[in-house]
Amino acid sequence: MVLTAAITAGVTLNLPSAEAETPAPQTMTVIDLYQPDTPAYTVDMDVSWHDWQPIGKAAGVVPVALLELAEEYQISPVYAAAVFVLETGWGSSSAWLTKHNPAGIRCGDRYCQYSTATEGLRRMMEIMADYYNNGLTTVAQQRALWSEAEDTDKIVRLMEQLAGGE
Repeated sequence: MVLTAAITAGVTLNLPSAEAETPAPQTMTVIDLYQPDTPAYTVDMDVSWHDWQPIGKAAGVVPVALLELAEEYQISPVYAAAVFVLETGWGSSSAWLTKHNPAGIRCGDRYCQYSTATEGLRRMMEIMADYYNNGLTTVAQQRALWSEAEDTDKIVRLMEQLAGGE
């Protein structure tokens, strides 16, 4: 205690007097550091990769290969999962079950057939990545080219549902 008091006293003696010049106030810029864990799901959302893991019903339906391929191709996994869910009816369509076609991919006038589910999912990701690399970077832009039906809003609602774990 005595040593502390002696050091404090020495420091106190070296402090400037109260009449010393006060520094001028400096302008501060406040930066919003909050970043949501997931992007806002809108038609204008960029479909590039971000971290996401399915929970709830989606965890039992979305193939693990889809998540791995989404990261490999740098495509949003929740966007890819929403496309998969819409196109396959939550994994129950005959095109998915018999042809491993996850997204209504056409080969001429019929659905393409793939030898494995992973092969079909890889083709879906290749198409999405190709669209993205050619400037179609939002949900609305990709869906306008991908689908004959206007289903962009359905995809966004599915993305919200999947992100919420419903």
